[in-house]
Amino acid sequence: MKKSLLIILLTLSFLELSAQNTTEITEKSFPTNINQDNFKYLEKYKGKVIAYDGQIEKTVNSRNNTPFYKLKVGPKKYIWTVLMFNNKSNKVGDKIRVVGYLNLAEPDEKEKEFLDTEYMVIAFGLVDLEKSNFLFLGGAEKQKQDWINGLIPRAN
Repeated sequence: MKKSLLIILLTLSFLELSAQNTTEITEKSFPTNINQDNFKYLEKYKGKVIAYDGQIEKTVNSRNNTPFYKLKVGPKKYIWTVLMFNNKSNKVGDKIRVVGYLNLAEPDEKEKEFLDTEYMVIAFGLVDLEKSNFLFLGGAEKQKQDWINGLIPRAN
């Protein structure tokens, strides 16, 4: 009896999880929590996940040979963002939405030449709605699903 009940509960849990794992994009998908108006409060998000829109102003290769973008969030408001994956689609001038971890910028010797902001973002997801480009770090399926479902992913 206990074994049958356990199997039923596990089956129901699995079915509920499967139902939540939809990849349907809606108007709520890919929310942001940072913009030009609340950018001045960036420090309160240190170590947390942020999502925001930015225009690529400059691009360099990161120490891991992935794109490192200087993104313009608003007038005179920039944040350097390194992608944890390659992106051959986006170039200077493109508008993108990214999600990732906000950290203090701790540049190595090469990065000191350009990394001129107090904070930087290590991005695990990117959306370009104009080009229909959606890139996400493999292995971050829960965060990807949360963002699609209209939630800002949480740092675990």
